[in-house]
Amino acid sequence: MRYLTFLAIIGISISCQRKNNNQDSHNLLYAVDTVIIESKGRLLDLNRRLFFSDLNEEESSIFLFNTFDHSIDEVNLDNLEITNNFSFEVDGPDGTGEHINNFNLSKDGSFFIKTFNKSALFDRNGHLSIRIDWVNAVNSNGLKFGEFPRNEFLIDDNGLKVFGLSHDLENRDVFLDILFFEDKKVKRFDIDPKKSYHNFVLTVDNPMSFLDPFVHLRYENNFIIVSHQFSNELYLFNSKGEFVQIVNYEPKMTPKRVKDLIGDGISSDEQLKNEYQHFLEQVRFGPPVWDKEKKRYLRLSAKWNFKDRRKEDALLPEIQEVEVYLSIFDAEFNLISESAISELNSEFVKYFAKDGKLWVYQNFSDELGFIVINF
Repeated sequence: MRYLTFLAIIGISISCQRKNNNQDSHNLLYAVDTVIIESKGRLLDLNRRLFFSDLNEEESSIFLFNTFDHSIDEVNLDNLEITNNFSFEVDGPDGTGEHINNFNLSKDGSFFIKTFNKSALFDRNGHLSIRIDWVNAVNSNGLKFGEFPRNEFLIDDNGLKVFGLSHDLENRDVFLDILFFEDKKVKRFDIDPKKSYHNFVLTVDNPMSFLDPFVHLRYENNFIIVSHQFSNELYLFNSKGEFVQIVNYEPKMTPKRVKDLIGDGISSDEQLKNEYQHFLEQVRFGPPVWDKEKKRYLRLSAKWNFKDRRKEDALLPEIQEVEVYLSIFDAEFNLISESAISELNSEFVKYFAKDGKLWVYQNFSDELGFIVINF
């Protein structure tokens, strides 16, 4: 069943950054609809804001991992209803492992599934096709790689490759590792030259008090794009596993980066909470997504405003307001416009472009839905 609610058409005067860096002004008009998915009585997993999901190449369906029964649900975005379900085994020769970290669709529609200590490609019947072996691959020095990334993305273009984010928690470092499957070799890239991960790791002596920033790994417009939560630069790699460029830009509605910590470190859990709150009050960035119909990139960011009082043992005080912003880039990643989107209440959710519109996940009273922005 489909529910559409027309919310707004808004004209906003904004600054526009052109390629020649001259400032111009024009109106950004946008319309906002809401859609709710017909689940047909199935309990969809909305616990992780749809982060464990992937859109197919045709943009006709989104696939959602369901922790309730260890399966993947297919939701048709044209008909706005669940249409299929794919089951997987936890253990055994076709086992995925118990705790799924993420997954993505391969070019032929197979599922690449990653757990904490293994990753593999499975067909739609849940049968194992290829097991990925990071540990026994060889690094650039000819030595056994011996590591396993926290996050991974498989690409079966120009040969099978797996892109992974590896974290060195002791030294507060993060790297992009690329496993070339046929050669069983790993190539490592530094994707934190500005210390946008390193400088924002929050920790005290107590090992349970550790909070590190999220690093986004996305495949958009034939680029692997790595981006940071608290700084806006982007790192682009092509499907061959080659570094392409670093994108830097100057936003007008938010800072480009939160301020680094002052002093030598954090001495208490209370200070850690306050510092994290201060980060969120400055800016937090989502990943860019590609709008293939209108040939542009879209990216959400936000500033979080909190009430004064924090509940006991809570990481953050109660939220007062979240100011969400949309940045629009051309195909060469030139920033062309920015706007506040008052109908959105978070940037920290799954969002994607479909049919020239931005679709943003929304939980409507435990029903899967989206806020759809046309501009």
